[in-house]
Amino acid sequence: MTQLTEKKNSLLIKLTLWALTTVVLLPFLWLIKTAGPNYLKNVSDLFHAQDGIALVWLKNSAVFTLGTLAITVLSSITAGFVMAILDIPFRKTMIVITLVTMLIPITAMAMPLYVLVDQVHLNDTIFGLILASSYYPFGAFLSYLYFTSAMPSDLVGMGRVDGLGDLGLYWHLGIPLSKSLWSIVTFFSFISLWNSYQLPKVLLSDPMHSTLPMGVELLFGNGTAIVGVMMLIPVVGLYLLSQRSIERGIFSGAVKG
Repeated sequence: MTQLTEKKNSLLIKLTLWALTTVVLLPFLWLIKTAGPNYLKNVSDLFHAQDGIALVWLKNSAVFTLGTLAITVLSSITAGFVMAILDIPFRKTMIVITLVTMLIPITAMAMPLYVLVDQVHLNDTIFGLILASSYYPFGAFLSYLYFTSAMPSDLVGMGRVDGLGDLGLYWHLGIPLSKSLWSIVTFFSFISLWNSYQLPKVLLSDPMHSTLPMGVELLFGNGTAIVGVMMLIPVVGLYLLSQRSIERGIFSGAVKG
């Protein structure tokens, strides 16, 4: 009776997973079908249409994503290390503020960020968008949880005995032990930035400064699906490249040896 129940539960789980997979894949299948069989030719035609505006959007998205990604990943992981390992004043308050900030939707932050960027006269520029998008509380909190598990107090104490200061702990212990963390934060940050729409929509008004997600609403018909596939390819490629590191990072704290 127990084996029969286990088989039923296993079958139910498999059917549920297949159903969810089908629901998730349907929009992507529609997107690929709508883009047309001659996708490369359609991309070439799109880049040459309207004085190559789509190529400008692609360049803006690449500059914005890579520039913000460099700042975001470094600052998030460093902040997580500081909150998890170092004994600094108001550490618990910083952790709570990071958690609360992570829960605030970007739509609620758009207008304050617009005012701040406008105050430094960087409104409607890619550099201003990079500065406004560089805070990543989710990455900082994820890094805090990771370092709390990966660097126990005994290991930190041994580093102190060997004469390592705060920077030494980060350079000689924190970075070598967090290679999978860098992949995880980079992946999730890239997805968030590459698909970012709401904040660029608020901060950018000139069509020549638009990013690919903003350009989608300016296109009609087949062009929308083409841009959609263009946005999907880098995300899938990055996941395939960093798949093993992401899996190691996710399951690193699941089993204790």
